[in-house]
This record gives sequence, structure tokens and C-alpha cells, in this order.
Amino acid sequence: MYFWWMILGFQAVWFACAWGIGNHYPLLPIVVSFIYLSIYIAKQSSKKEAYLFLFKIGVLGFVIDSALGLLSLVNFASPYPSPFQDFQPWWLTLLWLSFAASAKASFFWLEKRPQLAMGLGIIAGPIAYFSGKQFGAFVTIEPLGYVLLGLAYAGVMYYLIQLMQLQKSHLK
Repeated sequence: MYFWWMILGFQAVWFACAWGIGNHYPLLPIVVSFIYLSIYIAKQSSKKEAYLFLFKIGVLGFVIDSALGLLSLVNFASPYPSPFQDFQPWWLTLLWLSFAASAKASFFWLEKRPQLAMGLGIIAGPIAYFSGKQFGAFVTIEPLGYVLLGLAYAGVMYYLIQLMQLQKSHLK
């Protein structure tokens, strides 16, 4: 049951973030991601390792999205005033944390296939952002932004697989 919660729950967080932000329901991503991440943390045998895992992926996501925003390759539906509007918005931080939480359930089958994980990242990363743009979560994404997102997600997937292997006994 927990496996399905992690898979389907992440999809609920993604939808809550993309649709909620695009349709001016900012509490939706907060509530859904809080529930999702709370259940994830509750199930972990080592809370410290789980928080560290989430932190590492969260920081990586912040750097990627903020770099793309500062380069004007991605424009977020952002609540931040100038000059902070190009930094990763809070709802994307929740999405990155939830993505990390879903990793063990979603990507366990890729643990011995890092090249395949990278290939999926190249494709799935830009698709997720393109889909989010359709919901209004992003204002614009430049073509070069999609290319860089694909490359970044290839690296993220490789790093994620490595972290999962290092923390194998601590993550569920």
C-alpha cells in the first residue's frame, strides 16, 4: 500500500502544484505536499537520513530552477516581488522535495541502470515542465531552457540513483 501511496501521492502533489498555482489556489500545493511528505517521513527508519536526502535534492532543484530563471530561460508563475521573481518559487521547492520522497518507490528499478535513468531524465524533465506550463505554473520556457532542463534532469537522475544506493538501508 505504501508503494502505491508514494507513486500516486507524488502525482497528486505534482497536479496540486501545477494546477493549483496556475489557477490561483496556493493552499492546494501546501496541503497536499505537507500530507505527502509527512507520511514519507513517518515511514522512514532514520529520520535524519531522510531529511538529509530531501535536503540534498531540494538544494539541487533550487539551484537548477533558479539558474534557469536568472538566465531568463524559464519564467515562473511566481509570487515573489522584484528582484526575486527569477528564483525558484516555493511551490517548486515543495515539488522537488516530493520528487525526492518518491524516488525509492518510483526509481528502484533504475538503481543498477544509471544510463537509463539519465536517458529518462533527459526526456521526462522537460515534459514535466512543458506539462506544468500548460496548467499555467510557468509563464514561459525558452527552447534552450528545455534543452538545459533535459541535461540537468539527466544529472539529477544519476545523482538520485547514487544517493539511493548510498542510503539504501535508510530509505523506504
